[in-house]
Amino acid sequence: MTNNGTLRRAIITAPQAIQFEELPVPEPGPDEVLVEVRACAICTWEKRAFTGADTRFYPLVGGHEIAGVVAAIGQRAGDGLAVGDRVAVSGLTRCGKCYSCRRGRDNRCENTWQRDMVPGQPIGPGGFATYKLGSDYQIFRLGADTDFVEGALTEPLACVVRSVKRARVAPGDFVVVMGGGVMGALHVLLAKRQGATVVVSEPDAGRRQRLEALGADCVVDAAATDLRALVKDMTRGHGAEVVFDAVGMGPNLETGLQLVGNGGRVMVYARVYPKGTTIKMDPNLFHEKEIVLTGSMSQNREDFMQAAEMIVRRTADLRPLISGIYPMDQLVEAFEASTRLENYRIVVTM
Repeated sequence: MTNNGTLRRAIITAPQAIQFEELPVPEPGPDEVLVEVRACAICTWEKRAFTGADTRFYPLVGGHEIAGVVAAIGQRAGDGLAVGDRVAVSGLTRCGKCYSCRRGRDNRCENTWQRDMVPGQPIGPGGFATYKLGSDYQIFRLGADTDFVEGALTEPLACVVRSVKRARVAPGDFVVVMGGGVMGALHVLLAKRQGATVVVSEPDAGRRQRLEALGADCVVDAAATDLRALVKDMTRGHGAEVVFDAVGMGPNLETGLQLVGNGGRVMVYARVYPKGTTIKMDPNLFHEKEIVLTGSMSQNREDFMQAAEMIVRRTADLRPLISGIYPMDQLVEAFEASTRLENYRIVVTM
């Protein structure tokens, strides 16, 4: 703990506005673990709050891509954990009692927000802080030599693990990824690990170059390339097995439905903005080609565990996705850097 028994945390209070406050370091309850935060990455959600693109949650104590060290363990918590262990923290709370949780869909826990809300207190996971208190099921052990900055990417990796599993990417598949941001790049890494051929549609030249370095087989600007003709040619007319929308745009989904072949899957990974966006489709596609249009949201505990093990064993190299590391005192500068197109993940260290 800190010498004076306090923690420091950041609060997004308005667009471009961040305040810091000091609070007592909490003692973990029987089923809780106190983590000294060492690194927390900036996700799109916090980025939207900072820029003012999403104003629903002020004041927001953001930060849910967290890695740190176990500082204290509750009486009933910490099976296999010890003080000093390096861990990743899943910011998603799960009640374990609602219909979704009991049906094995705890990534869609119906009480997540209610459990996170404390009257009179800012809402949010609170990872941009020097300490983070979590339930024991939220704590996942990393390796003794795992870099905290890489460990902070366990959560986004887990989300893509879920997406790739739900899309059933298999060896020999032809995969199209729409969008070459950090989440699109993670889809490239995992799809390649499955033995797929991967084509990426990305308009930014700098990102296209980085995606090629990550192993994408072909990276194009769809504005300058006939993507349908390209996919048809590369698959000898069969079409793609899987299309991932990692941008969140209605036209991408319409294109994706035209790119998949018989039995193909179109995965809506990114949240589509603006809310209420609609798409046009021929319903006969589903009957005649037996294609599937579905989505993926967040991650469950298995996904998070698998992502943590991939980082521990270094079966996924996430270092190329880290574009900058900033100390907590420079959180505003870190957020500003995260909004620049040339950057992937920006990580804040405590």
